[in-house]
Formats: sequence, structure tokens, C-alpha cells
Amino acid sequence: MNSYAPVFTELADAIWDTPQLRWAEFDAVERHTALAEKNGFQITRTVTGIPTAFTAEYGEDGPVIAFLGEYDGLAGLSQRSGVTTKTPDPANTSGNGHGCGHHLLGAGSLLAAVATAAYLKDHKLPGRVRYYGCPAEEAAAGKSFMVKGGAFDDVDAAVTWHPWSQMVTRQMLVNAYTQVYFTFRGVASHAGATPHQDRSALDALELMNVVSQADSRETGHCARSIRRVRCL
Repeated sequence: MNSYAPVFTELADAIWDTPQLRWAEFDAVERHTALAEKNGFQITRTVTGIPTAFTAEYGEDGPVIAFLGEYDGLAGLSQRSGVTTKTPDPANTSGNGHGCGHHLLGAGSLLAAVATAAYLKDHKLPGRVRYYGCPAEEAAAGKSFMVKGGAFDDVDAAVTWHPWSQMVTRQMLVNAYTQVYFTFRGVASHAGATPHQDRSALDALELMNVVSQADSRETGHCARSIRRVRCL
């Protein structure tokens, strides 16, 4: 692992210096795929029709071991490296940044994939190592679209990580995330003469929100939030 570290540190630094937002991580994709190809991986681009989703695979036989990587940034979080106070990078004209550490996430997962492939080769072990480049994980749930498109159907084991203040391995529950849009349509009526004939879109919305929050508290199975509302 240590022998690979300098090259993949350079990759992480390059992604930090060129932060791109969800669905537009083209520079990050090119950098990741170039390094994967250099290490003998076969690239498949535009996975499930997403321009910035890709896979990089090594090996032909055996179980599929997946490593999941991310590389999208966040708007308004430009930050000069090596500084612990908020200091936007003057060289960063986009204003974007990596406040969630995805510049490390993608590079670290790719390093793990390359190192695992090398281990399997050296020890003549079966197995296909597949790196997934997963875009739009900041508030757009890129993986959910990839799952729906069947990108993970033949995977036997999947591994990923996330940068944090400390590096530990633990068992924990992580909820899936997706976005669903509802439109509530009401029926207008005269408030004085025929109030019984109206249908309030806002009432329906409030009822849905109450039931949703009650279910979350009772079961603990999921967390829901309403961010945007459209009542007609």
C-alpha cells in the first residue's frame, strides 16, 4: 500500500484543486480512469447512461469485489489547503470545494482496488476487482440511479470508506437515500358559501409529513425530510 501512496496522494490533491459539482465531475473522471488504465484496469464509461459514472475492472474469473469511489465537490466551499480556518483558495475561480472529503474518498478507494488486484495477481487467486466511479453523491444520490440501472447486479462484495476525523472500522447502519417528488393538487371553493367542496393541497401535504415523521420515530428505519413543496 505504501508504494502506491505517492501517486494516489497526487490524485487526491488534483481533485481537491479542481472541485466539480454533481453530474459534472468530468475532470475527476478523466484523472481516475487514466490512473486505473495505467494499472491495467479495463474502463467502462457512461455506466447506466450517466456521463460521469464509470467502472474500472481487473481480472476475468471469480467473485466480483467492488470498491466504491466518489469525487464530487460542494458549492461555496473553496478552501486553501493546509489552513484550518475558512480561507478560500484565490486560485479557485469556481468557488467550489471539498468540504466532505470526496477528493480523498475516490482516490483512496481506487488505491485499495489497485492494491487488491496486485495481491490477487501475485498470489494467483481468482477474483475480479471492480472500481465504481460514483458521481453526484452530494445531495443527488448517484448510486441509486446506478443500482436501478443494474450496475451492481453481479457484485459479490462491496467495500467503501469515508474520510473522517479518525480512521476506524466499525459496524453501523447506513440508510439508503433517494429523492421522490410529489405534487399536491387542490380544488378551490368559496370559503363562505361552499367550504365543504374544497380540497386543500396543503392539508394533504401536512398529513403526509406527520405520518412520515411518526413512522420514522416509531421504527427508526429511515429518516425523511421535505425540502421543497409544490401545492397546486
